[in-house]
Amino acid sequence: MIEIKVNRPGQDLTVKGEAIQRIYGNYLAWRYIVNRRYQRKLVWTLEEKRRFIDSIISGYPVPIVLLAERKAELQNFFEIIDGMQRLNAIFGFIENEYDINGCYFDLNTMAETKALMDEGKLVQREPVLPREACVQVAAYTMPLSIYEFSNASDVDEVFRRINSGGRKLSRQELRIAGATGHFAQAVRLISSKVRGDASASDELPLNEMKKISITNRDLS
Repeated sequence: MIEIKVNRPGQDLTVKGEAIQRIYGNYLAWRYIVNRRYQRKLVWTLEEKRRFIDSIISGYPVPIVLLAERKAELQNFFEIIDGMQRLNAIFGFIENEYDINGCYFDLNTMAETKALMDEGKLVQREPVLPREACVQVAAYTMPLSIYEFSNASDVDEVFRRINSGGRKLSRQELRIAGATGHFAQAVRLISSKVRGDASASDELPLNEMKKISITNRDLS
């Protein structure tokens, strides 16, 4: 694993590669946080998820996942700045929520998924993807950029900058991401309640996002 650290005043940047199996372990530990002040819901279609998993199985490079690290007493947490849809696609495939080319991830491939299967928390769906393809997924090295920020406003600014071009977010979503005052917060809360996807907090573990991503319920 190659790890590069860049230090600047108020900022610590680490760029590294992490195996999907290790990333999934962090997911099971509820270490990935979604900040709904600027993050949209889970919106990828099944086809988009399958294309992404196919890239991993084929060994193609994938875009970097950008995280903001939060220091905590017992364990650190990672706020997802960019890459939530990709991470959700990976974890959903691993947990047999959907197939690729008619086959499902072999839960016996990783110790974590085998343990969950033995406990009855995951059920193996069939037919099963060939073991070599499952091993490729588990061992695939995801590129990660991990920032340690001195304040939350820096995280907001980074999100706005990386989503200011291309087709990642609509103009409305970018406007929402850039509005962090009390009035904007009230508008977001009321809108969420009207849509039926309100949560008690602006921040949720990635594990809970499927419960409030109403447009995603039929896509997983």
